[in-house]
Amino acid sequence: MYTEYAMERGRCRWWRLSFSAVEKEILKHADGIHSRSNGPTCRKYVLRLLKDDLASFYENNKLADKSICSYFIKTIVLRLYEDPVLWSDSQLQQRYADGLRRTIDCLHVKRIEHYFIAGENLLDEKEISEEKLNNIKQYFHDRLRHYSL
Repeated sequence: MYTEYAMERGRCRWWRLSFSAVEKEILKHADGIHSRSNGPTCRKYVLRLLKDDLASFYENNKLADKSICSYFIKTIVLRLYEDPVLWSDSQLQQRYADGLRRTIDCLHVKRIEHYFIAGENLLDEKEISEEKLNNIKQYFHDRLRHYSL
């Protein structure tokens, strides 16, 4: 996808939109239509909570390398946005629990599919030991137990 980006010294510059730029736009407008028709939604809060959980895991486990990054969480949540469920503010706890479950499931099967490139597993590029994977899965399991309805 190409777009006219800017005029620089009288010349048009064309550039390829990066995935992160498109993801940023998706997140920026995540509540868009849903917000206007059904009131405020909790989409952005779910992403923020899951990213905070990941940051807390690394804060509490100073020796852990950052094998799982916030980009992985963002990708998982972008997929979660596609689920046809209620995202109203009153559903925050349920959607957060859904995000925790989806994260645990992805880590369990060692597969986080790239949002734009079908079949591309983000975890293929990472060498994560079973021990490290189990530690972070356990952390998210504990969070889920705490917040489950």
